[in-house]
Amino acid sequence: MRTVLDARTSSAYGSRSRPGIHGVLDVETALAAADTAAHLRDRLADGEKISGPAARRAVTAAATTPRFEGRIVPRTFAKKAAKFLARDGVVLYDNADAFLICAFKRDNALCEPEPGATAPRQYACQSGCGNTVRTDSHARQLRQRADEIDQLATSTPGPLGKRLRSNADKLRATADTHDATAQTAEALT
Repeated sequence: MRTVLDARTSSAYGSRSRPGIHGVLDVETALAAADTAAHLRDRLADGEKISGPAARRAVTAAATTPRFEGRIVPRTFAKKAAKFLARDGVVLYDNADAFLICAFKRDNALCEPEPGATAPRQYACQSGCGNTVRTDSHARQLRQRADEIDQLATSTPGPLGKRLRSNADKLRATADTHDATAQTAEALT
């Protein structure tokens, strides 16, 4: 929703109170970011390794982000959520489509976020971004997706099949890069 709605076109949308839908989006985004940090913390505790330019920031963020325990979210939480999201560089966003976690820092972002943005433009995720983090789970998912693409390529003729195989090779290369550079959380702290 955050990618569809911007402040100019939707500031009054569904709004009976001041924050309107953007306050709801901040709450949902903050809860999702807290879940991402908790899942990363659990995976690292289980021995998964982590790689990427923002790996150290992600380990720190995962260790310091409070876990949401499923209680009722009060009306005042929207302000707290906005403040939480404004912590540039220590908020983690899961991008399942790109098989990575974004430790979003506006200055490093290649997704070209708006000035003052508190979240990445996940649909515009770019390889080589300084905010990327991958875990062993992401590397496994990259390889599974590459296998699916290869399977599709076997029944796709000509140049399109070749392009599919090339994309699968790029996914495997990304997973191999993770394997070659991944470190434990303890090594990064």
